[in-house]
Amino acid sequence: MKKYIIFCGYAGLKGSLILAERYYDDLCRYFNKIYLESIKKHIGDCGYYGRYLSPIYNDRADERPVNINNIFAGFSGEMVDVAEGGVLKALYMYAKSRNCGFEIEIKKISTIQICIEICEYFGINIYRLLSEGKIIISEDPISDCNYLNKNGVFAQIIGNLTQNYDKLIMDKENIEFVNRPVQDEIFKVINDEREDTVGN
Repeated sequence: MKKYIIFCGYAGLKGSLILAERYYDDLCRYFNKIYLESIKKHIGDCGYYGRYLSPIYNDRADERPVNINNIFAGFSGEMVDVAEGGVLKALYMYAKSRNCGFEIEIKKISTIQICIEICEYFGINIYRLLSEGKIIISEDPISDCNYLNKNGVFAQIIGNLTQNYDKLIMDKENIEFVNRPVQDEIFKVINDEREDTVGN
């Protein structure tokens, strides 16, 4: 049976927050302060995965926050954490470990506009940037996405696994091969020790 790839969260959001905080003064010369601070507001209001601060899309402030781990606990399929190296590293490493390939549509990977613009400012790839998200391998992706979105997790089908070894990005009529991941894009900007930067 065909296996689909679901991405939960927003590409590069965690790394963009670190860059926004560390280079705030520099970025404020280029971006409006309110627009720049919208990254922190988004995380405060919606978390890294979506609107899950309260059981019904964050509209009941009197309710306790939802435990995000409980939402994912019901899945029997494989899940992969997206962290250092971003979405593309997580996919590459998963496919390599399973001796398979994948085809994804890059435009279907969820992002936030200010994060895209920060990445453009620094000349880095948002899909290879530090993230906090999950990839779910699913045989019933529509049902799984409906469940996740109903529970406040932003989830989208971005592609599928293949039986060959090719790791492909599809962008309209263009096809690009995903190369072996190197260091996280954030280290092209920040030269600190890894532990201080990514919080490991």
